[in-house]
Amino acid sequence: MDGLAQFLCAGGYERLRRATRTHRGDLVVRLCGEVGLQPSEVVAIGPAAMHQTGRTRLLDVGDREAFVPAAVAHSIRKYAQSVDDTDPLVDVSERRIQMLVSESGTRAADATGDDRFRDVSTRDLRAAHARHLLHDGVDTRIVLAVTAYERVAALESHLPTPDREAVATALSEEGTLTADGLPAWLRRAVRVAADVGEALAVASSASDIHETVCDQLAETDGYRFGWVAETTGDGLAVRAHAGVTADSIEQTLADRTDLVTEVIEEQTVRSVDAGNTTLLAVPLVGETTRGLLAVGTLRGDVSAIERDLLGALGAQVGHALAVIEHRRLLLADTVTELTFDIGRETAFLPETAAALGCEFELVGIVPADEGVLCYVTTRAVTPDAVFERASATDAVGDVRFVSDAETGVLLEVMLRRSPIQALAAVGGQIRSYEVSSQGGRLVGEVSTDANVRHIVETMTDTFPTVHLTAKRETEPEAATDVRFRETLADELTERQTAALRSAYFGGYFEWPRDSTAEELADSLNVSSPTLHHHLRIAQQKLLDSFFDDSVE
Repeated sequence: MDGLAQFLCAGGYERLRRATRTHRGDLVVRLCGEVGLQPSEVVAIGPAAMHQTGRTRLLDVGDREAFVPAAVAHSIRKYAQSVDDTDPLVDVSERRIQMLVSESGTRAADATGDDRFRDVSTRDLRAAHARHLLHDGVDTRIVLAVTAYERVAALESHLPTPDREAVATALSEEGTLTADGLPAWLRRAVRVAADVGEALAVASSASDIHETVCDQLAETDGYRFGWVAETTGDGLAVRAHAGVTADSIEQTLADRTDLVTEVIEEQTVRSVDAGNTTLLAVPLVGETTRGLLAVGTLRGDVSAIERDLLGALGAQVGHALAVIEHRRLLLADTVTELTFDIGRETAFLPETAAALGCEFELVGIVPADEGVLCYVTTRAVTPDAVFERASATDAVGDVRFVSDAETGVLLEVMLRRSPIQALAAVGGQIRSYEVSSQGGRLVGEVSTDANVRHIVETMTDTFPTVHLTAKRETEPEAATDVRFRETLADELTERQTAALRSAYFGGYFEWPRDSTAEELADSLNVSSPTLHHHLRIAQQKLLDSFFDDSVE
C-alpha cells in the first residue's frame, strides 16, 4: 500500500483521474484522494454537508471535519445541483464506491500499460492524500485531525525520510531561528517577497519587472536562480533569467512540458527535483495566467508556507504586468481594434444561442481564478433553459440569475473556456461581445506594437471557428478618462478591482439590489467579510481618485 501511495503522489493520481468516465466517478476518486474519505463516509455525506470558515472549506464526516480543496469544493457544488437535497451526495453502496475506483484503475492500466493501477484501492487513495499532506509540511497532528487515521504510527510510513543533506541543514544555519523567532529560510522568503514588491512599485516596463524579480531571487541567500517565461502562441518565451544559463532553461522547458502545463492551467505552485537543485514553478497570475516564475533552491524539502509565499509573489508579478499593459493601452495615441466573427460551435454562449434561438450581449467581465466571470444580458429565453445547458458542460462553472429588466435578463456566467479569455490572455482589452443564433462578434483592442499575427493565430488555434474580419487603428478614450483610470488602476489591487467590478455589473449598487454581498462573495470564491473589506477599500480609493482629480 505504501508503494502505491508513493506511486500515486508521483503522478499516478492525475492519470487515474483521467481514466474516470463520469462526473460521479471523478468525484468519488477526488473525495478519497484529495479529501481522504473512506467509502462509508463518501456514501454518508449529503449535498449540504460542506461549510465554509473564512476561506477554508470543511466537510462534516461523523466526528471530524475533513478539509476540502477549492477545486474539489467546486466539483461538489456542481454535482450537488443534480441531486435532491434529501438524498446522499453519492447515492450508491460502499461496495460500489470501491468498484468505481477499481474500474478507473483498470482503465488507467489499459491506457498506460502500467499494471500498478490495477491494484489501486480507496485505501491507497486515502494513504496518498495523507502522504501528500505530510510531504507538504502539514503538522502530523493536523493530518490526524482531518483524516480517518487515528494514530501517529499509522502515518509513520508516509513521513518524509530526511537525507544526509536535510539533517545537516536542520542542524545548521538553515534550521536555526532568527531573532524574531522565524526559521532563517522563512525570513529570507518574506524578505525577498517584500523587496520585489517595493521594486515592482516603481517598475516602468514589463522588462523591468522580469529582470527585477530574477535578479532579486538570484541575489538572495538560499536561492540559486530565477527565470521568467511568458505564454505565447508558440508556447513559453523566456523573458529574463539570473543565476542560470538560457540553454539550461530551454532544456527544462523541453523536458518538463507536463509541469509547465499543470502550473499554468491549474494556477498552482509545483516543485520538482532538478539534479542538485529543487525547481519551484510559480504561476504568474494576474487577470490571466501570463506564464511562470521558476525559482531554484538547494533545499530538497520546500514547505507549504514557502510555496504559499512564492505563490503570492507570482500573483504580485502577474498583477504588476497587467497594470503595465493597461497603462500602455491607456496612454497610447492610437490602439489597434480587432473584430472577430465567432462560429456557432465555438463556445458555450454561441452554442446556447444557436440551440435556443436567443441572443447574448456582454455587459462586463471580472477575471477570476476559475476563468472569467461574465455578466450578460439575454433575450427570448428563460434563465432555466440556460441553466440546464450550463449544467451539462464543463466549459461553464456556475450560472446565476441577477435581474430582469427592459434590456433583458441579466445573468452571471463563469466561463472556463471562451474567446474572451483567449483574447485577454494575449493582452487584449474586451470592448464588446454580441452573440445571436447565427454566431458572435467579438471586438477588442491591443496596443499598436502588439504582434497581431500571433494574437490571431492564438485565437484560431484555440477556437478554429473564430475568424478575424476587421483590423483598424483607432483613437483611445478621452485624455481625462485616461488619467482618471490610470490613477485608479495604480491604486487598486487585483482583488479590489474584482470586487468593485462584480458589484457594479452584478447590480449590487442598484436599489433594490440585484445581488447580495453573499452571492458576489460566492462567485468570487471569497468569504462575505473579505468581499466587504475589498469593496469598502476600493470604494474609498475610487472616491479619493475622483475628488483629488476634481480639485486639480
